[in-house]
Amino acid sequence: MSRATEDYIAAAALFVAFLALGELVTRRPALRVDAAALFHSHATPVARFFTFSGRWVFLTGALIIAACIYAVQHRSILIPVLILLSQMITQGLAELFKAHYRRVRPDYWILGLDPGKSYPSGHAVTATVFFGGWACVVAFSGLAIDVRALLIGALIAWAVCVDWSRLALGAHYLTDIAGGTLLGSAWVFAAIGALHQFAPAHAP
Repeated sequence: MSRATEDYIAAAALFVAFLALGELVTRRPALRVDAAALFHSHATPVARFFTFSGRWVFLTGALIIAACIYAVQHRSILIPVLILLSQMITQGLAELFKAHYRRVRPDYWILGLDPGKSYPSGHAVTATVFFGGWACVVAFSGLAIDVRALLIGALIAWAVCVDWSRLALGAHYLTDIAGGTLLGSAWVFAAIGALHQFAPAHAP
């Protein structure tokens, strides 16, 4: 079995898990795990910052910086472009599934309710596709091991903080975050599989 095929199988399994969780949370009363995860955070300014870092203004600036770094190093900008396209497509998918599942957001939102439905969390998709995607790029880069470890740790921690911020602000249930992570992970595996199949020189 080729590496690309393995990646596609993993992507399909994650996507099926995402669909199954969506059916579970929209056809039954609130799950116990969601009720257990409800909390009001006293770190609202920090949560607002990490929520902002999952929005387009912050992400666009980060992508411009990444593209400039690639250009200065005379490297192909395929990876930044792929992450940009992945971010755009997965956010579109998240919105389509929100409209399909129509899960109502929690009623304890701290700062004013975001538009749209609750499942899946678009921020959780971003945390996985954008920050997790860059962590994958760094993991298979030619950087020194200690530098890679530092950057990967920072990117993963940032992704976790983005997810946490949505719970801390009361914008999502825990299962919304899980659904967004599953959807984002499915896309990342599919993208890596496509790289293995069509652009092996750029694949991790």
